[in-house]
Amino acid sequence: MSDKIAQAQTISKNIKEMRESRGWNQARLAQEAGITAAALSMIEKGDGRMPTIVLLRKIASALKVQLNEITGEEPAMVSETEERSREFYRKWGDVIDGLPPDDQARLKDMAERLKEITKK
Repeated sequence: MSDKIAQAQTISKNIKEMRESRGWNQARLAQEAGITAAALSMIEKGDGRMPTIVLLRKIASALKVQLNEITGEEPAMVSETEERSREFYRKWGDVIDGLPPDDQARLKDMAERLKEITKK
């Protein structure tokens, strides 16, 4: 089996597992990712065709995971602060995204001020 086919199958398996662990069907993930259900279905079939990076990023964003979690590659080294930010967004991202834009802006401003205060 070629590396490309194996990689496509890994991506297919990982996306399907992540989708199912959230209790989502393909239509829900496709909608959240802003892609067609047909495109997602083809990716999940894992027929050896490699999805584009654009599609993979959309899916990763919808699932609130890093791209390497989908591809199965080694993660890039990230700072502890960045990892905490990611964990926070995974936990609270849906809540924040559901807030009105003014409230989102207020929270962002508060987070930026908190970063500045804690840098000292």
